[in-house]
Amino acid sequence: MDQLFKLQNEKTWKTLLLTGNNIMLVNKSYNSPEEFLEKFSEKGLLKERLEISVLDISKIVHPEKEAKTVTITYPKKDKVTELPLVFETEAEQEQFIIAVSKPRKMTATSQQVSLLKAISSPLIGLGITALLSFIVYEDAQIIEMGGEVNTSGRKSLYKKLFAWLAETLGTQGTLAVGIGIGLVCAYFIYKNLQLRPVEIVYV
Repeated sequence: MDQLFKLQNEKTWKTLLLTGNNIMLVNKSYNSPEEFLEKFSEKGLLKERLEISVLDISKIVHPEKEAKTVTITYPKKDKVTELPLVFETEAEQEQFIIAVSKPRKMTATSQQVSLLKAISSPLIGLGITALLSFIVYEDAQIIEMGGEVNTSGRKSLYKKLFAWLAETLGTQGTLAVGIGIGLVCAYFIYKNLQLRPVEIVYV
């Protein structure tokens, strides 16, 4: 029996249909297996489709404490590809894992994530915070010295936003906010290094 899943992936896949042998994905929302199959092959503006054989899935991974996310590993153009999927509920995530792992007779094991994976998210957050704080701080210096920030040209909306933040926070406020967010990111880096998250791996 075909199983339809609504996905919560931010920018890509919206609906997944699991048939007996295939995983079918599309970046459009459908409400039933029949509607999905009827419109899957239709071409459309910005429409994306993907079809993966269940037997090609070599690994399934999900965080132990984040029960809606699954990452499947499969071959694509002679390369190993990882595809993250975010389900609406824990029950749907579990249902998908059972349906995909059973034909491959996969077994589950628990393991700690790598050091890099453990700190990657807060590390990226720290880098973004540092970059944005620098941009706003530079604008704040210009404003405090009586100058005018150039907000024209490409990406003018972002420039106007940075200029508004600079005018609102000033140099001292920008430093305070940047340091505060940076300390939060640093805390999570330290926390994840001390106790690395655990993930469940099916192979």
